[in-house]
Parts: sequence; C-alpha cells; structure tokens
Amino acid sequence: MIRRPPTAFRVAAHALLIALAVVWLFPLASVALVLIKDATQFRALAYWTLPPLADVVPNIVENLRTAWTRADIGRYFGNSVLYAAVAGIGSGLIASLAGYALVHLRLRAPQSWFMLLFIGNLFPFQMFLIPLYIGLTTINLYDTRVGLILVYLGITLPFALFVYRNYALTVPHELFEAAWIDGASPWGGFTHIFLPITFPALIVVFVFQFTWTWNDLLFGLVLSESARPVMTALSALTGLRGGVPPSTLIAGSLIAALPPAIVLLGLQRYFVRGFVIGIEKE
Repeated sequence: MIRRPPTAFRVAAHALLIALAVVWLFPLASVALVLIKDATQFRALAYWTLPPLADVVPNIVENLRTAWTRADIGRYFGNSVLYAAVAGIGSGLIASLAGYALVHLRLRAPQSWFMLLFIGNLFPFQMFLIPLYIGLTTINLYDTRVGLILVYLGITLPFALFVYRNYALTVPHELFEAAWIDGASPWGGFTHIFLPITFPALIVVFVFQFTWTWNDLLFGLVLSESARPVMTALSALTGLRGGVPPSTLIAGSLIAALPPAIVLLGLQRYFVRGFVIGIEKE
C-alpha cells in the first residue's frame, strides 16, 4: 500500500511550486505589458498600468510592424530560416551517414576518423573566425548565403556526429549482417534499417542545430554584411536603444524567438522520444 505524504508536506510542496511558477511567469507578464503599449503610453503610464483595451491589438500590430521594418528584421528573417533549416537537416543527414559508416561498416581505424571529425568541438569558435574570413574571401563566398551555409554546416557537424555515433552504437549490428546476407547493399542497410531506426536521433540533432544556428550572432556578424541572419538585425535594434521604444525592442525579440520555439514545440514528441530511447538503450 502506497502511503501518501503528510498534508503539511503536500501543502508546502504545492506552495513552492506555485511560487516557482509565478517567478517563471513574471518575465512573460513583463514582456506582455511592454508589448501592448505604444511609445507614448509606455512613457506616460506606470509600468504595471494597462492601456485602454481598444488600443491593445493595434499597439501589438504596430510594434511588430515597426520591429519588422525599422531594423530590417524582415529582410534577415528569411536568411535565418534558410541557414537554420539547412544546418539542422544537412548536419543531421551527414552525421547519420558518418555514424553509420563509423559504427557498422568495416572502416580502418574508425575511432581515429571520429576524433578527426569531432576535434572541431574542442576549440573555441572564435579561433575559426580569421581562417574562415580569409577562406571565404579567397573563394569569393564572403557575404553570400552559400558561404554562410557552408560555415554553419561545418560548425554544427561535429556535435551532430557525436550524437549520431553514440546513438548508432545502440543499434544491433546483427540487423545489418542479416540484411547483407539476404543481399542488401550497405546503402540499402542505411536507407531501410539504420535511418528509420535512428529517426528520433535525427530529430534531436535537427532541433539542437536549428536552435543553435538561429541564435548565432558571431559568424553572421563577422562573415557577412547583406546576407546576415536575423540575430544581427536584433543586435542592431538593441544598439539603438536611445531611438527605439522598448515596445519595439520587445516586439523584435518576440519575432526572433518564435521560430525556435515553434520548432521545439512542434517536434517535442519526437525530441523527447529520441532522448528516452537513447537512455533506455544505454
């Protein structure tokens, strides 16, 4: 028979959880209060005072429109979608091929190949800025979408390979041996066995790398000018604090934060499943 905890303990636990929820919701409430005011109302009204109800929706629309146009967030938003999607999908697919080859194919010194590819994660990214700048300039890919796509693929690949290789180690090698005996090719083993089994790992890699690429400021700021991602526009908007109302700053931050949140919430079931399966197979 399961004994219920004492009433006093349950009351204290509930009170603690409610307090933590209030603390967690406080920044969201603060953001909402700024977003629903225009510049004049923000200066005239007390911080926690609500504007007239009829002004709420027009203020939100105007704040979002101003952030979208004034700091060119709309111009760079599509760049970030492209970079994050290609980096997330591309690094996941390349890492799946590499993980499959390193674990289940007969390669010489697979551990050495893995360390050679993974070593990029062992150094701070700032070390790569000057070589990347010189390299992109030399091959005429500086300030181009193709150049940044190649950079983001290269930067995200080592961690994606680390995740995929560890996941590949949990897949029984006997499955592929049986398939090869039945006449399947190594490519057939990858497409029909390995990729479907490790699909949750692909989602985990995609979510991680999409979010990291979307939030990157360093490479987009240094390696591009006209093809920059959205975070550079948001940083420029933040740098104009003297001339930009706080409501516009909040609106720009909200626009920039939505895509990663949508991706994580939309793929949450597969994302959690990938972690759970990996832990269970450990």
